[in-house]
Amino acid sequence: MAADANYVVKSYADYLLSVRKKLWERFQKTRINAPESALAEAVVFRVLQSCNVNPVVADVPGAGGPDFLCAGGTADQFMVEATSFTPEKVTKDTSIRNQVPDDMEGGPFGLLTSQVDQKATEKLRQFADIEMPGVLAIASTHFGASIVLNSMAAEYALISQPFWVAGREGMSTDLACSLFLRGEDGEVVAKNCSLSAVLLVAVGSDRSYVCGALSPCATYRFNSALLWQIPFIYLKDWPVEKNKLRCERTMGKQRTFEVPHAGIRRETVGS
Repeated sequence: MAADANYVVKSYADYLLSVRKKLWERFQKTRINAPESALAEAVVFRVLQSCNVNPVVADVPGAGGPDFLCAGGTADQFMVEATSFTPEKVTKDTSIRNQVPDDMEGGPFGLLTSQVDQKATEKLRQFADIEMPGVLAIASTHFGASIVLNSMAAEYALISQPFWVAGREGMSTDLACSLFLRGEDGEVVAKNCSLSAVLLVAVGSDRSYVCGALSPCATYRFNSALLWQIPFIYLKDWPVEKNKLRCERTMGKQRTFEVPHAGIRRETVGS
């Protein structure tokens, strides 16, 4: 029988208790007061373990900072902050119900492009004082998460949602909700340089679906080869040439990385 997300949460709690009781106590309070945040923390840790980057809990209770240090002690070490969208927010902002439909149905729904940008802006302070790459992971258990936190959402996080303009060939973007770029005096310039990448994690019944976007202009550039299994969208050209935004994925046509739910390993080094 496949494990579910709640099993990941429980095993993560057991892992924290084996590491330090204060971490376990903090997490238990989060489970009560903000269960979606607790689940995001546990599931993101599971994703990082599955990628063999040896995550360790770095957040000191009461001191703040990103949640996890990965590849610690190497030249490519990086930190990860886990956060979430509640199912209620996703339903409100997208009009997608958080339930399996009784039959085949369709209709318009909203995207979370601006919400991803807002969430990243709220979390920037977590990365202000770290002298290494910082990655923000945004997770949701909403039934429609795989639709609105998918590879298209990762692309929109990079360049904002494109649109058609009469008389122009191809689509355009105003970068209004890009995490990493903005328009200034007719040029594309850098934004949020303390953030190196974003991960989008759609939490399903038995697995998570993960993709991401890379900043082209981060103060500390993230080596995405460390998470080579995860498809990241990135800009082929930086600085941008003639305001042409050319995007590619690190894994070619692969759109997401599937991580089955499983217990957290007690020992990460070399496993």
